[in-house]
Amino acid sequence: MGFDYIALGHIHKPYHQPPIAYPGSTISLGFDELGSHGMLVGNIDDTKKLELTFIPMDPKEFKEEEIVVDDILSKEELIETIHQKDWNENYYYKIILTGKRNFEIEPLQIIKYITQQNIIKIKDNTTLKQDLEKLVNENSLRGIFVKNLLAKQTEENKEKIQKAIEIGLEAM
Repeated sequence: MGFDYIALGHIHKPYHQPPIAYPGSTISLGFDELGSHGMLVGNIDDTKKLELTFIPMDPKEFKEEEIVVDDILSKEELIETIHQKDWNENYYYKIILTGKRNFEIEPLQIIKYITQQNIIKIKDNTTLKQDLEKLVNENSLRGIFVKNLLAKQTEENKEKIQKAIEIGLEAM
């Protein structure tokens, strides 16, 4: 089309593949805009060659950090694990907990004990560690509960049934 440079907007994350450039926003605004933010400085020379350079302007970045809880046995151990990590003071962190947990996780309660001021959010994506095969064979209310729900499980409702089992077992 004959353009040497096309500056576009609205996307807050910087992206450039000459001649097209999205400069992004100059500052980090939240966890939906991870990564470095700044501005693009460009030059078009006499041969119409475009050179773009990204210049970071905001020393703070929003980052997500995953912590797998499979081998963590208590809330206290989880808090200690968080404290032992090397957290960069130039980042705001959202910790995403994953894996199979051995204990109840309440993110709002855990964050109260975190001393790093730049950890501002904890998201619990864990599931309860349970041996369903063993529970199905138990002659107990828990066993009957799991057996009945698993009998209703299909590929379409598997996620819902698993969540129902988890909630029911936690309640028991």
